[in-house]
Amino acid sequence: MSITTLLKYVVGIDIAKDSFVACFGSLDAHQRVRSSKPATFANDLPGFAALLRWVTAQCTATAPLWFVVEATGVYYEELAYFLADQQQQLSVLLPNKVKHFAQSTEQKSKTDQLDARLLCRLGLERALPAWAPPTPALRRLRVLERERQVPPSRGHG
Repeated sequence: MSITTLLKYVVGIDIAKDSFVACFGSLDAHQRVRSSKPATFANDLPGFAALLRWVTAQCTATAPLWFVVEATGVYYEELAYFLADQQQQLSVLLPNKVKHFAQSTEQKSKTDQLDARLLCRLGLERALPAWAPPTPALRRLRVLERERQVPPSRGHG
């Protein structure tokens, strides 16, 4: 049996407020796509660390590793910053780009697991732009702007 060269690994991530689902996949030189059973992690620092351990355990050969996440509200941001801090390659995609890709597939159902698998497939089939985190100053401005947009509480004193 001959050894096939792996071209890349991709982790597709469907993220929500409290958790996220990740699907690990690979593409080999024969254009074969393989993907794992999706796994669920907490959307917090321990969950991010668990994701990296899970991914590392599945990387059986040397190949580029890429993470793909949809820009869902602000829920993806802390994970994106974490991955960037860990020097991981990441693409953050606009929802309409993901929707158009989904329409080009046979996938009709929509679950977190299927969405993670779809993002994985998209990353395996396409060359995606790398995400670069905003500067610390811009990050702080975003936080301040969000705080400013929160309506004041209506406590009765």
